[in-house]
Amino acid sequence: MGDKRYTVQEANALLPYLAPTLVELRAKSEEAVRIQETIEQASVSNGGSTKRERWARTLARVQELIDRLNEWEIELRDLETGLVDFPARIAGSEAYLCWRLGEAEVAHWHSPEDGFQGRRPL
Repeated sequence: MGDKRYTVQEANALLPYLAPTLVELRAKSEEAVRIQETIEQASVSNGGSTKRERWARTLARVQELIDRLNEWEIELRDLETGLVDFPARIAGSEAYLCWRLGEAEVAHWHSPEDGFQGRRPL
């Protein structure tokens, strides 16, 4: 955990920015995987591509989105489902506020040891 600890209100206030970031990151990450596979195949055959500039922009955008998540000091647990944890304190102990893409608000938490399986309602 970094230094940031979120309240439920702070986590919920971030959701309008977080949700589109996760959606874009998921889409761009899938494209980035295809790009990297293409680059690897081209390097084996010593080939090049005229698409390199577009590829570079996509890969740079993926990094920007990951950097944004890091700046917010939240933890991306599963990109496919959009599962993230917000570091928090619950009853004076280290915990995570747990949210998944598609949920209306942050309404669950878990201890660092329990993970998603130990997810409980707030």
